[in-house]
Parts: sequence; C-alpha cells; structure tokens
Amino acid sequence: MDLLAEKFSGIADSKNWLDIVPIEVGMSGENKYHITRNNGVELIMRTSGIENYKRHCECAMFSQYIHEKLGLNMNLPLEVAACCGDTLVYTLYTWVEGIDANSRILNLHTPEQARFGEKAGELLRKIHRVKAPKSVMPWDIYYGRKLDEIIGKFRLIRQDFEGSDKALKFIEESRPLLKDRPQTALHGDFHSGNLILMNYDEYGVIDFGRWCWGDPYMDFQCLRRSCSVPFSRGQINGYFGGNVPGDFFALMALYTAADMFRRICEAYTYAPRSLTDVIAAAEKTVREYNGFDGLVPTWY
Repeated sequence: MDLLAEKFSGIADSKNWLDIVPIEVGMSGENKYHITRNNGVELIMRTSGIENYKRHCECAMFSQYIHEKLGLNMNLPLEVAACCGDTLVYTLYTWVEGIDANSRILNLHTPEQARFGEKAGELLRKIHRVKAPKSVMPWDIYYGRKLDEIIGKFRLIRQDFEGSDKALKFIEESRPLLKDRPQTALHGDFHSGNLILMNYDEYGVIDFGRWCWGDPYMDFQCLRRSCSVPFSRGQINGYFGGNVPGDFFALMALYTAADMFRRICEAYTYAPRSLTDVIAAAEKTVREYNGFDGLVPTWY
C-alpha cells in the first residue's frame, strides 16, 4: 500500500480505489487528488483542515444547487466527511470528462481563441442568472470587509512590489463603486484553466471552491489568468453581447487589483516557491492598467 492509499484508508470508498494521484495546482491550502476506481470511474477529492468542514458542506450544496438550476457539466458532490483521525475534511466529486481548455485553445488561431472566449462569457452569464438570496449582506459592506482583510494581510507580510502603492490607493478610492451592486451566484475562480472542453462547442466548468454570492463583475477578477489575450477579450464581449456597460471596467479594475494582493498573500502562506512569479504577475497587471491611472487594461 502506498503512502497516500494508507493515509486515506479510513475513507470507506477507498477500498474501491485503483489509483490516487495528487493534482499539483492552486495556492489555497487545499489539496486535490485524481482518483480512479477499480471499475475505471474517475473522481476528484478535495481535502483541507477539519476547521473547513462547514465550507466543504457549503461548496457541495452549492454545486448541487447550481447543477439543478442550470444543468451545467460540472463536478457533482458524492460525499463530505472527516478523515485521518478527524484532522481533515474531504469531499468526493465526480470527474468532468474532456480536454483541458488551455491546452486546446492555445493551439488555435486568434479568431478561434476569441470565439472560445465568447463561449466562456456566455457560460459565465448563465451562472450569473442565479440570483442571490434577499438575506445576503449588502455588497459594499461584505466586500468592504474582504478588502480590509486582504489589505491587512498584505501589509503584515511586507511584500511590496513595483506599483503596489498606486494599486492600494486605487482600491481605497474605488470603494464607493461597491454601493448598491446586484448580487448573484459567483464561480469565484473563473478562467480558462477551470474550463473543460466536452466537445468542440461545449464547456464543462470545474472548481467552484471559491463560490460566493456577490457582484457578478467580480467573476472577471481572474480573467487575465486565462490562456490568451484574444480569449480574455472574447470573454468580455461574449458576456455582454458586444455592448459593455459604462461601469464595468472600473469595477473589473477594482476586483483585479484586490485579487493581486489576495494571491500574493496566499502564495506567501501556502506556496512560497511561487511567490516570485505571483509578484511578477501583479507588476504586469499594474503596467496593463498604467499604474491604475487607467480603467481599461491595455490588452483590451
């Protein structure tokens, strides 16, 4: 028995596992595994500290809810429980069959990359049809607290970079934009790396681990982590049908700036070997926004 199989031997379903392979992606502190059962069925398992048990349950319920509402091709929850002497929580999900979108799209010509981006924008718009419950906290209060948390952590770790002061100033000046924003279901980490090509024209979407209720424009915060500029432009155009509202770019800039700092804090805590690359990406984002003196990124 290998070490992983032994570690998770207390999980009832593990007796059916032929193989378990770590998935080396992400900086959230969560671990993911690709599992193959003896009958060839594939699963994905997500694990984290037992203190995250409630969040695992919420993610599982949300995934099921979104699937029932929209019929998306996505990971569906099978089981949430504690394991490893009640030190970890795990969730087993179904596996989404298909081709990683990044590897396929990067081999296409620019117009085709843009077309796939447009399809992704249409998919995101579909997710945002699911409206938030009326009981959710007003967005300016909820996200304002998130900004306080992100900025507070960033100041503690002291990982200043070129343009960080300008970005922080822009965030503070942009807080009034959060007032009276609509709230919908959010994927939370929507970019081409979390899309699976089921066939030529159909996407599967994976990894709702950062889902929340919130301003639909926040789901564009990860846009430039997608595989190409044509794809990113296409996603915006596909989402809005080519008619981008006047308030969009200012809010996307705010959420993109905040996401830079969040990722730096996560890399510092969970993936220090990636910190240099994450800071370099943040500096590139600052340049794309001309030090956040502009609201429309240069790549658009």
